[in-house]
Amino acid sequence: MEKVKSNAENVGKASKTYSFLHQVLVIGVILLISKIIESFIPIPMPASVIGLVLMFIALSTGIIKLGEVEGVGSALTNNIGFLFVPAGVSVINSLGILSKSPILIISLIIISTILLLLCTGFVSQMLVKGLPFAHKSHKHIAKGHNKVAEEHV
Repeated sequence: MEKVKSNAENVGKASKTYSFLHQVLVIGVILLISKIIESFIPIPMPASVIGLVLMFIALSTGIIKLGEVEGVGSALTNNIGFLFVPAGVSVINSLGILSKSPILIISLIIISTILLLLCTGFVSQMLVKGLPFAHKSHKHIAKGHNKVAEEHV
């Protein structure tokens, strides 16, 4: 009984919840830093992409804990369609430009989709084969079973 109680206490200590304001503040600071980088360094990338890279680095290195942005991040990704409405409206406003070369645009969409699929397949194959940059622990489907098993290399 004592063991169960101590495990429950450890779980409670491990998962710290952050307030909505704290999560928004962390994401806002990352966006502010990315806007400053975009302003002063001539990188041909929008601040949002720079912010994604900064967030990835901060999460990977442990500077920011996942719990510090998880709630607001989930809310934003759940409403991503609504957030793209302005982009859709601007595409509709540009239909005159798009109608001038529909073959070129359709070709571009098809080629970029194929390239995306090829790159995704290539990277996933490298991860499955366990190349040096892949994580030491990966999951595979156990032979003869439909269960996912953990394999430590």
